Amino acid sequence: MAAALFPRCCPGRILLAVLLFCAIAPAQRPAHAQSIVADLSTREVAISTGFTGADLLLFGATEGYGDIVVTVVGPERDEIVRRKERVAGIWVNGASVTFEGAPAYYRIAASKPLTEIATARVLSRHQIGVDRVNLFTRSKRQPESILTFRDALIRNKKIHQLYSEDISDIQIIRGRLFRSNIPFPVNVPIGDYLVTVHLFKDGRHVSSEETPLTVHKVGLEAKIFDFAHNHAAWYGAIAIAIALVAGWLAGVIFRRA
Repeated sequence: MAAALFPRCCPGRILLAVLLFCAIAPAQRPAHAQSIVADLSTREVAISTGFTGADLLLFGATEGYGDIVVTVVGPERDEIVRRKERVAGIWVNGASVTFEGAPAYYRIAASKPLTEIATARVLSRHQIGVDRVNLFTRSKRQPESILTFRDALIRNKKIHQLYSEDISDIQIIRGRLFRSNIPFPVNVPIGDYLVTVHLFKDGRHVSSEETPLTVHKVGLEAKIFDFAHNHAAWYGAIAIAIALVAGWLAGVIFRRA
């Protein structure tokens, strides 16, 4: 079961968000503009040895009525997609495509289906929707082939619960207050994330609010992770030594048995 990270004092934080919103509302802005304020129950996810996933609470308020869309993106990394090919009866890695700076995690939530919020062109402009995420590659392959690799990347990400589209899971209260749960699976990548709340009205993108989020390891896992990345050669040597000792002990035990 996912560990709930938001504290019991969330109503107080929601009240704080509303007060902040009221404070910025009178600021000078164009007559047609509407503002939005949002925050998270916590801005960090700590991964320890017993980490089983986490849920964060997103909450906020809008100045006027509208549709809410939330995207959670990060961290960016190069993703290599390989095609399996059968050679002499053995499956081996064949052709591959590298997508540079692809988000390792992407989640979207909305107050109603995206097709009812804005046109595909408007949604693409803000990269809202898994199929509209910008996946860049320098590959010289044909566009049809690249599209196949792109679909494979998205499909694999969805299988591992790293890409998802859970539409209509945003609760809007009295037309202006909203809240939504953001789940993070056990295999959530560490790094920097960006949570963006978009406000739409009559098919137009009115405004957005960005909140940074960090996912990091703590405790023994963090020390091992840092050692493995900062001292890769030593980490490899120690791992080999441990494997040799374990093999030798297993041999001794089985011989005596």
